Amino acid sequence: MVISGHSGTHGNELEARRVPCLVTYLHPFRIVDGPASPNWSASIDQINRTTWDYASLHEVVGGIDVGLEAPYHMIVCRDGGLALPAIPELNADQAAVEFFNKCPAKILLGGVYCEAITSDGLDFGSVLDWKYVRVMSCASGTANRFHFLIRGQHASPTEAIALEEPRKIAIGKLVEAADKGRRVLENVPNVGGEFLLKGVTDYARRNWGVALTNLWIIVEQLTSRLWSQKVIGPAYESQIGRGRIDSLKDTRTWAISTRHEMLFQLKLLDKERYEFLAMARKARNQLSHEGKHPNEDDGTAALFSVRNLLEILLPDMEIPFVDMDLNDHAMSSPFQTSKTRFSTPKYWMEIKKLPGEAELEKLEAEAREKGHGPAGTRT
Repeated sequence: MVISGHSGTHGNELEARRVPCLVTYLHPFRIVDGPASPNWSASIDQINRTTWDYASLHEVVGGIDVGLEAPYHMIVCRDGGLALPAIPELNADQAAVEFFNKCPAKILLGGVYCEAITSDGLDFGSVLDWKYVRVMSCASGTANRFHFLIRGQHASPTEAIALEEPRKIAIGKLVEAADKGRRVLENVPNVGGEFLLKGVTDYARRNWGVALTNLWIIVEQLTSRLWSQKVIGPAYESQIGRGRIDSLKDTRTWAISTRHEMLFQLKLLDKERYEFLAMARKARNQLSHEGKHPNEDDGTAALFSVRNLLEILLPDMEIPFVDMDLNDHAMSSPFQTSKTRFSTPKYWMEIKKLPGEAELEKLEAEAREKGHGPAGTRT
């Protein structure tokens, strides 16, 4: 192979120094610390002057085993960049996105909040000397644009302020969370972790319909697993007629609602868990058959149902996701007063006035001083 006018051994050496890869990012944004990483610091002066340590953001800090054949694994960068080898199995956007999402799904189950990526979050780049990951494209996803700007020192102060006091996590914590999540999924092998990740992502974004749809997929998969263990398994052991077992496997006879009722009668589901399942199922059916949008309570019922079924199926296993408080990561309703919306700002930046706005603000201030409201009425 000839590279840059060179061939033979020298060409192979150049190939090893720049290895093609697919790239996406952990979301929400975090600085990931390696075992020997210096303390991340970006002062307000560096942000205003765009002089933060951009090279460090590209730095490889470790890797996560994602089940690829050795020596391949998922590379993790200091800014939360995730890189996979550009192998034939990932040579399609859907395949690459699904594979990427399997890793954050495990991390989520392991207790570290992550969100799903979509095809607009897929970038292409290369691993340089196994020290840095250079992204060569610029995907249209919001997270990708943010990372493109901070990596290139092109971000405005408004965007780059996220570098001043970012969330941080050690690569060891990510590896540990991924390992815990992997063990959970190994014990429920029919469950698609990416659907859980997508459901939780949309739940956090208050997109109740999509959240319910994806979380209900997990509910059905977990219910199927529980049904096989607690109903069909004992039926095999009883050795009473093959037809009986075939009947228990028939999803037309034993629809999801009937299975939940039976599991409730067997006392595998308590009243509260059964009611969450019933609420989520009703909302899901109304969405599918009537186009009626679910609300927050419906989405929460589906989320709790997933957690409850995981606890029932894996009573002796640590599942950090079950205890995760999504309120720490979810959007607040725009129609509710945010506790942080009116907090004291740490830094100030001038907001350019619109034509007539300065005069209006002056008149409003004078009205307040005279004890009048915005409309000139006495307060």
